[in-house]
Amino acid sequence: MDKETRKSGISIRIMEKPTRKRKTQPKEPKAPGILRIGDRDRDILRLVYEHRFLDTELLWHLIREQGKESEIGTSTDGKARPRKYGFGMKALYKRLRQLSQGKYLKPRQAMPRPIGRGFGGARTAYGLGSKSAQVLSESIGIPVSEVRDIVASDDVGERFIQHALEVARFRVVIELACRESEGNIRLLFWEQGIRLQDWITGEDLDGEERRFSVFPDAFFGLDVVGKGKAHYFLELDRGTMPIVRSGNRSDIRKKVFGYMLYRKAKRHSTRYRYRRLPNGSIVGLEVYSDGRTEDIDASGAEPIKSFRVLFIAPGAPAGELTSGGRIANILSAFPSFGKQFATSTLFWFVSLESFELDRPETAFERIWLTPNPEHGPKSLIE
Repeated sequence: MDKETRKSGISIRIMEKPTRKRKTQPKEPKAPGILRIGDRDRDILRLVYEHRFLDTELLWHLIREQGKESEIGTSTDGKARPRKYGFGMKALYKRLRQLSQGKYLKPRQAMPRPIGRGFGGARTAYGLGSKSAQVLSESIGIPVSEVRDIVASDDVGERFIQHALEVARFRVVIELACRESEGNIRLLFWEQGIRLQDWITGEDLDGEERRFSVFPDAFFGLDVVGKGKAHYFLELDRGTMPIVRSGNRSDIRKKVFGYMLYRKAKRHSTRYRYRRLPNGSIVGLEVYSDGRTEDIDASGAEPIKSFRVLFIAPGAPAGELTSGGRIANILSAFPSFGKQFATSTLFWFVSLESFELDRPETAFERIWLTPNPEHGPKSLIE
């Protein structure tokens, strides 16, 4: 910086010596504090355990408080304010980040990250983290080894996680709809995973004996006051599987044949029965494998007597009695499977876009289509 002085009419410019900046020592990063696990954290971990993968939106719908404000009180400044605020989306984002950093949750990318700018971020799914085992063991009695096995098995690809999130989304819709029914509709059980894998042997369309796989994405039961119980196998179709193809690889037709043979052989009645408490209330599902008929009969457990198969496919419905796109293509192929398939009401179809988290009761409306043209849309609770 220059200073200019004047002496005897002569202008003199004096250069000031620049000040030297002091070197500062780099700050050491703060050590992460101990993360205290509260009741809401335990609820989050329990929900992720039950659903396997959840994203922020699904978690928020499951744990948010019904009213964002409680009773009104007077604060220190004399103004009336609610005594307690609800748990908002921003708070949930922050807590999920903290639980992930603490390794209680493990964030996963549910779809490829978009390329370029202005297209948003990749959808994040949360699975259980390595430190969740002890918390879940203490809070709901799950063996630590079981949780660790789940954590190890969650190392799967993006496409699997995306499919798992779609299954979870439908389950959340059903759970929210049951909650809003105020006790009139109850979710008896929800089962998914490798325990549901099964096979059935029978004749195909050409009269040849073959083995069909029966491995739904989920199996659940509903109890409707005044109407009884209903049971559903869930097939969430992403539109990538051919409707019909030659060879032994899977297609929609082979799935349909498998379920039809499954019902005809009443395999569901010997494989699935209710798990009950001593007071008789249903708390889940018992799954029996082959060779345990004596155990089944001795248990006295009530068998699953009937079921429907729900196909949820991509694409928007075309109208009240018809559907377009993928569902229309599948339904139009049913007559070629055989006469009993063309008039069947065993299989119900709906678009994935038919459900809304803000209006979960849509799952129980008459939106499910069957291959039988004489039947109108069906409801899960009628």
